[in-house]
Amino acid sequence: MKSERKTKTKQISPYLLVILSFIGVILLGSFLLTLPFAHKNGNWGNYMDALFHATSATCVTGLSTYSLGIGGELTFFGQIVMLIMIQIGGLGFITILTFFVSLIQKKIQFKDRYMLAQAVNSTSIADVTKFVRRVIVIVATAEILGFALGLPVFLNVPGYSVPKAIWASVFTSISAFNNAGFDIFGGTSLIQGMGTIVDTMPRWAYYYMQGYIMILIVMGGLSFLTIIELTFQRKKAKQLSSFTRITLLMTGSLIVFGFGILMLTDGISGNITPYQALFQSVTTRTAGFASFDQSTLSPAGKTVSCVLMFIGGSPISTAGGIKTTTIFVLILCFVRFLQGRKISAFKREFTNSSIIKTMTLVFLSVVVLLVGYICIASFERGNDAATTNAVLYETFSAFGTVGLSESLTTTLSLGSKIVICLLMFFGRLGPITLFQIFQTNIDNEKNTHYREIPTDVIIG
Repeated sequence: MKSERKTKTKQISPYLLVILSFIGVILLGSFLLTLPFAHKNGNWGNYMDALFHATSATCVTGLSTYSLGIGGELTFFGQIVMLIMIQIGGLGFITILTFFVSLIQKKIQFKDRYMLAQAVNSTSIADVTKFVRRVIVIVATAEILGFALGLPVFLNVPGYSVPKAIWASVFTSISAFNNAGFDIFGGTSLIQGMGTIVDTMPRWAYYYMQGYIMILIVMGGLSFLTIIELTFQRKKAKQLSSFTRITLLMTGSLIVFGFGILMLTDGISGNITPYQALFQSVTTRTAGFASFDQSTLSPAGKTVSCVLMFIGGSPISTAGGIKTTTIFVLILCFVRFLQGRKISAFKREFTNSSIIKTMTLVFLSVVVLLVGYICIASFERGNDAATTNAVLYETFSAFGTVGLSESLTTTLSLGSKIVICLLMFFGRLGPITLFQIFQTNIDNEKNTHYREIPTDVIIG
C-alpha cells in the first residue's frame, strides 16, 4: 500500500508538465531579453516588455509592444532568443525534450511513454518517440524549404548583404511555419508605404514573399498527424482517417470562406485587393502577418477576421484557436440536431465525450474572451486608441495567438499587458489543458456501485 501511495504522489500530470515547461521557457526568455546586449541601445530592457515578448514568442502570437518591432529594438542576440522561443513554442518543449531523450535512451519505460504520449497529444503510446521524430523531420523540412524559397527575396533587397539576407530568410521561415507572425522588417509587418524594407522590394518579390509565407502558414497549422498520414503512412492506409478528412476539409473551407466574405465586405468596395483578402483569410488562422493596416478594415471585415482568429488552425499543430475539428463538431451537432439524426460524419459516429469536450472548450473560450475584453477595456479607459473595435480585435488576436492588431499593442498599460499575456498563454495551451490538471480522471462506472436515474431538462 505504501509503495502504491508513493508512486501516485510522484506522478506528475502531463498537462501540468506542459504548462510548467512553457512557463519555464517564458521566464528564462524574459530574463535574457532584459539584458543590455539584447537591445540595440545597450540599456537594460523593461522587464514587463521582455515578459510580454517572451510570452508572445513562446505562445507563437506575434504581438509586440516595441514601436520599431523586434527588428528595430533587439540585437542579433535578442532576435536569436526570440527565434528559439518561437521554435520551442511551435513544437512544444515536451516534443523537443522527447526527441532528445529518445536519441540518448534507447528504451523508455511504459509509464514515461504514456506521460509523453499525453503531453505531445500522440495517439499511440508505443510509437510516441517515432511520432516525435517524424514531427521534427516535418518541421525541419518545412523550415528549410521556407528558407530556400525566401532567400531570393531578401537577396534582392537593396542594401542587404548576403549574411543579412540569409538571417532574414531563416527568421521569416521559422516565424511563418510556427504561425508566430514576428518579422524583423521594422514593426509594420508586410505593410507597404510605412518606410521599411518592404517598400524597397521589387514588386515580384513582395507578392512572391506573401505567397510562400501563406504556404508555410497553412502547413504549420494543418496538424502534424495529418501531414504524417499523408506522407509516412500513405501506402499503409487504404483510406484517410476521419481526423485527416476533417482537417483538410475545414482548412480548405475556411480559407475559401474567409476570402469570399472579405471580398464581399471590403474587396468589392476597393478597400482591399483580392490578394490581400486571400492573405488575410490565411494569416488570421493564427499567423499574424499583415499585408495592410488592420484599422482600415470595415466593421464586417473585422468581425469575419475575429471569427477566423477564434477558430484558428488544427489540433497538434503550431496554430492556436479552438481548432478546426472543434468548429466542425459544433456545426455538425447543430445540423444533426435539426435533422433529428445521430451526430456522425464519414461513416463514423462521434462519442459523447467528443461532443461534451467541444461544448466545454467553446464555452470556456467565450468566457475567457469576455473576461479578457472587460479587463482590457477597463484598464484602457483613458486610452484614445482603445476603441471598442480595437480592444475586441486585440482580445481575439491574443487568445487566438494571431498577432494582428489595430496598432493598440504599443499603447497598452501595464494591467492590459498582463491580461494579454494571460490570453496568449490560455490560447496557446487551450483552456481544457489548463483545467485538465484539476480533474481526478475517475471513471464513475468503475468506482461507484450505482448510477443516477437519467432525466431530461427543459432547454430553451
